[in-house]
Amino acid sequence: MGSSQKLGALIHPAGKIRLSNEEQEHRLRLLSESGFSLTEFIPEIEEQFELTAGKPLDRAMLIAQVLTLRKFSYVWAARGGFGTTELIPFLENLLPPVLPPKLFIGFSDNSFLGNYLAARYPNFTYIHANHAFDSKLLDCGNTDTNLLFKLIRGETPEPQVHSAEWCSATGSETVTLTGPCMPFNLSLAESYAATRHASLPENSVLFLEDINEELFRVQRKFDSLVNSGILEKCNAIILGSFSECKKADNSIASEIEIAQLFARKTSKPVLVLKVFGHDERRLPLVAHSQTRISISSHKATVELSFSPVHRNGLATEYPASLFQIKNAVDAHALPRLHFTGIGGTGMAAVAGLFSSAGFSISGSDNPIYPPMDEVIKHIGLEPIVGYHKETLELVKPDGVVLANVISRKNAELKPNPEMNSLLELNLPTMSFPSALRRFFLHKTKNIVVSGTHGKTSTTSLIAQMLNHLGRDPSLFVGGSPANFQHGFRLGSGGIFLLEGDEYDSALFDKGPKFLHYEPSISLINNIEFDHADIYPNIEAIEEEFYRLACLTRDRGGIVVANMDDQRVVKVVERSQVPVIWFGKGKSEVKGPVWRLASTTTETDGLSADCVTPDNTSVTVKTRLFGVHNAMNTTAALAVLHALKTIETADKPDHQALASLKLDQHEVQDWSAAAKSFLGVKRRFELISTLNDIAIFDDFAHHPTAITTTLDAFRSYVISAKRSGRLIVCFDPRNATMRRSILQEQLAQSFKDADVVLLGKVPVDLRLQADEVLDGKRVAELIGVKAKYFNENELLLNHLKKMAEAGDTIVFM
Repeated sequence: MGSSQKLGALIHPAGKIRLSNEEQEHRLRLLSESGFSLTEFIPEIEEQFELTAGKPLDRAMLIAQVLTLRKFSYVWAARGGFGTTELIPFLENLLPPVLPPKLFIGFSDNSFLGNYLAARYPNFTYIHANHAFDSKLLDCGNTDTNLLFKLIRGETPEPQVHSAEWCSATGSETVTLTGPCMPFNLSLAESYAATRHASLPENSVLFLEDINEELFRVQRKFDSLVNSGILEKCNAIILGSFSECKKADNSIASEIEIAQLFARKTSKPVLVLKVFGHDERRLPLVAHSQTRISISSHKATVELSFSPVHRNGLATEYPASLFQIKNAVDAHALPRLHFTGIGGTGMAAVAGLFSSAGFSISGSDNPIYPPMDEVIKHIGLEPIVGYHKETLELVKPDGVVLANVISRKNAELKPNPEMNSLLELNLPTMSFPSALRRFFLHKTKNIVVSGTHGKTSTTSLIAQMLNHLGRDPSLFVGGSPANFQHGFRLGSGGIFLLEGDEYDSALFDKGPKFLHYEPSISLINNIEFDHADIYPNIEAIEEEFYRLACLTRDRGGIVVANMDDQRVVKVVERSQVPVIWFGKGKSEVKGPVWRLASTTTETDGLSADCVTPDNTSVTVKTRLFGVHNAMNTTAALAVLHALKTIETADKPDHQALASLKLDQHEVQDWSAAAKSFLGVKRRFELISTLNDIAIFDDFAHHPTAITTTLDAFRSYVISAKRSGRLIVCFDPRNATMRRSILQEQLAQSFKDADVVLLGKVPVDLRLQADEVLDGKRVAELIGVKAKYFNENELLLNHLKKMAEAGDTIVFM
């Protein structure tokens, strides 16, 4: 594929394609030759009456997937027909509050979907234009197509001025009007007016077209618009072609006759401009672009712009409670939810929150092993083992929460029967981040802890500090904090602590989980390349953290940011969000700074000396080890500072941060609260000491996390006066570590270990041979102290033979 190709997605949101497979392939080939490379997303489950391209949930999932996939800059509807109006309740469950910039092309029924999404997302652009499979799209010399192609390529054509016929109930007048273009098929404008929370921008110019409707039905639809009140926000109405609009005597009504009919029902000017619609002309109309209308007694002109009006913000303002899932049997009861893939760390914690809140839940997964089996048992749930076609019919849920590991096919490329059953049943479906947002997070002050490393420990630390201070927070974290037993907690203090993961949310939501979490405060600790299965490069990851900062800004919140990480500094300053900084260095940043001055390792933890933004000193003692945990503790103090600002300032902006003076007695209380933190399981967790051999479990898997964690273990070995070797057993199990992309960096991360034993790289048939981590090569790069094992049982036998008194063994 040439560099000039523009990557896009071809979707089927409405009717079935009527072209043969050969004709479809021919059209796609012609589009590719024009520079538009389209990946087609086709519904798999047939709709019962064949009115649409597939079942509503199937279509909605594919639409959500392509809208959240970052590699596609535009999404093109294959055709119109009936079907988009039924997708909105499904999409409200599936989509995050923030999308990447996206262009959507289509008309007819897709005018409803395009305008709804454009109203929901400020960075979403809808173009009312030919579908990808329209017969006249690729006609030689089609000026409308040439204009559309420019728009898809990111070019902004010059404005066009067109003469128009017009009529008005108020008679002759001379007037100039401007407003954002809102293009609709009339039938879909009627549906839009009836949709909860959907509206038009102030002073809109409403563009309407329709086809094959009798005049009395056209009149009835327009009456619905009048009665809805939606026209009150309009400056004017412009009619395109109304093809085959029959009057009572079977003659065809002209557009000017329809305009006269409409003008009698509204005080707005009604113009006729037959350059868009279902007829020959399909001039692209860009929703929210500026339209200028000049009317005099002799003539009317319409100036069309092709550049959308800038709209502030990045996040949707639509409430999380829209189209909330209801109990099908008892409207007053909480809905019954089924968790597909309940055995994952995050899914089990979310299920625990719902159970604690009184929801009736069920779950399914492959066999669940320690420690998650204990979490599931604590919830009081007996999960269904395996993914079966009958499961959903058996448990009869009102909605389904789908883990991000669930796909239509597994790693062995076999279909998932439960997933297929879900698509057949059209049950409301959410990712677990969406479920948290919709049922919990729109009611609380949310503190989201993000970054490539340190999320679990830092989230758990802040939660315990707030709990020690009597704030009774809720908690969601991907681990087991020793203070709380499990990674979930439903408190009553109106504060929710969340580990903000940048990994994707579900098969239908390829954006980060943290974009669902409605942050009042976001901690951005560090940004490095990770998750090679979903991010092509570090710049793509930076962009997601930028969106998190913007989401926090849009919610009137504060970001707490690591000033020692230049990527963090770049994305936070670009977002212009109010910020509190922390770090060790001397970075010149604007705003309050919590500085880590020094760190001392002791036998039972560390002591960190910090300098507050008021330039006073505070010493914090914790049971954690390592400089990275001293930084995490400093960050926790900065988060409490941000919370204090939000709770005391009328508006938590840059000025409020600069003017707030800290109460030093309160700061000392924060410091004391940190000492009560007992750590997190699988984070520097001492499993056993046998024959003077200390055995630890740790979750570190990214090369940087391995480096900082082993540095902390080296400090522990020295302070605890351990006499033997530091032996590391590494299991390359997560999605990034199974890949070769960080292979060289991984080999360099074990410098503090005396012995490195590398476990088997798991098989994943979805990966090409050259994409898979080469364990033997990693061992060679590390040197003589490293050894690779094809089976983990062989690694364990080797470890048993070599371990000696005084050794410290770390399982990663």
